[in-house]
Amino acid sequence: MRIHGRILITPPASLDERRGDAPWRWVYGAKVRPLRERRRVHSRKLFGGGGLRALALRGTAITLGGTASQQMLRLLSNLILTRLLFPEAFGMMALVQSFTAGLQMFSDLGLRPSIIQSKRGEDPDFLNTAWTIQIIRGVALWLFACLLAWPLARFYGEEQILWLLPVVGLNALITGFYSTKGIVANRKLLLGRQTVIALVCQVIGLTAMIAMALTWPSVWSLVLGGLVSSLIGVWANHRFIPGMSNRLRWEPTAVRELIGFGRFIFLSTMATYVVAQGDRLFLGRTISLADLGIYNVAFFLGAFPGMLAGMVANQILFPLYRQLPPGADRRNFAKIRKARDLVTSGQMVLYTILGLAAVPLVHLMYDDRYAAAGPMLVVLALAQLPGTVLIGSSRLLLAVGDSRRFSRLEIYRGFFTLAFMVGAFWLWGIFGVLVMPALLFLVTYPLQQSYLARYDATDIPRDAAFLALSALIIAAAVWFNWDSLAEFYQTSRMLAPSVTGSWEPKDIFAR
Repeated sequence: MRIHGRILITPPASLDERRGDAPWRWVYGAKVRPLRERRRVHSRKLFGGGGLRALALRGTAITLGGTASQQMLRLLSNLILTRLLFPEAFGMMALVQSFTAGLQMFSDLGLRPSIIQSKRGEDPDFLNTAWTIQIIRGVALWLFACLLAWPLARFYGEEQILWLLPVVGLNALITGFYSTKGIVANRKLLLGRQTVIALVCQVIGLTAMIAMALTWPSVWSLVLGGLVSSLIGVWANHRFIPGMSNRLRWEPTAVRELIGFGRFIFLSTMATYVVAQGDRLFLGRTISLADLGIYNVAFFLGAFPGMLAGMVANQILFPLYRQLPPGADRRNFAKIRKARDLVTSGQMVLYTILGLAAVPLVHLMYDDRYAAAGPMLVVLALAQLPGTVLIGSSRLLLAVGDSRRFSRLEIYRGFFTLAFMVGAFWLWGIFGVLVMPALLFLVTYPLQQSYLARYDATDIPRDAAFLALSALIIAAAVWFNWDSLAEFYQTSRMLAPSVTGSWEPKDIFAR
């Protein structure tokens, strides 16, 4: 070692130091960690501790990992079930899943966002009252499902629905008993145990579905497998998530707060259901069950990016909006923008992959009966690209307690979903239903921005940049898939009601 001026120059590192095995090294008079050790320290600083940044990063990693794992399990079961069931049975499954999703959405009544945003979100009386309301709601929804069974069976012309819907409705009754422990953990951005429980329950439920489908190849195997998953999920949430055990309680003050916040959420939930499930309910009456089964395959694959981003928005962005209001501080605005940029970018990458590779991907994964799902998936992925700029931003309205405007926005979206669905199907058939998300974005964006402007949360330049990128991706994907898209459009348009003059269900793509 020698001194040159005032700089301490070290001798050549030993072999152990060059390998990074030594815990410390002297560099120009400073004691530093080797690169590998510095990376470990940096990772611990990012993900360790109880600070908001660490909780958000851990929560994002857990949410992404958990959702991706759940979708991989669903994909595996989907590939197996499409081989065990005929497309007609798969179409009936799509209808049943739509009913199930509707009942699960209606059973919430906005209790989760109510608890997350409330100052009493960890008060035992408040939580127990919310749990009691949730149970009552679950019972009422099951009774409602029983009442709907006969008219829906007549409407769709499928007698199976008469028996399926009351059994499917039991999911609402069962999930009404879910513990509030999971909501409190979500409020604190503590998501690890919930994610593990959800994965285990999904594995058990899917295993039960496949086992029953092998011996009883019908939609009943799917329904009963879902009930198994729900029962285990309720038990596991009460047993393995730490926190206060729920008891029946009815506190009038808590009821007024929960119902006051949740009454608007209930209306928005109905509208959200129309947006998320209305296409399959509508197509179940206007196309054959075989074609609905093919459509459901495309929808299943195309829903993954939106589901992943939606999970992050609900589990991470919503609590972040509550703790970092964008209008309160420009630093908060910058942090929220960075989080939204990551979610939007990731979602766009996934939609781009689907838009370019959907046709060979479907050909690789499914047999020839589902070939039309390829171009369907291309259109669906590209139609959803513009909407990625909006992901998570409406959660600000819930975070600040403005459930009224949030509900108005969702009802607005639900109304235009119905209008566009009927009009686009009449003009273009199934192709029109697939492009509906892009049409919905055009009418939704201005209203949503006007609501966000009240809380200084608009970011027009950022949105414009992502929209320009979306336009380039759409142009490239259309050019790349031109032949299959043109054939799909012509077939769909040729059998649209505007051409045939008939709304009666018919086989279009089923082979």
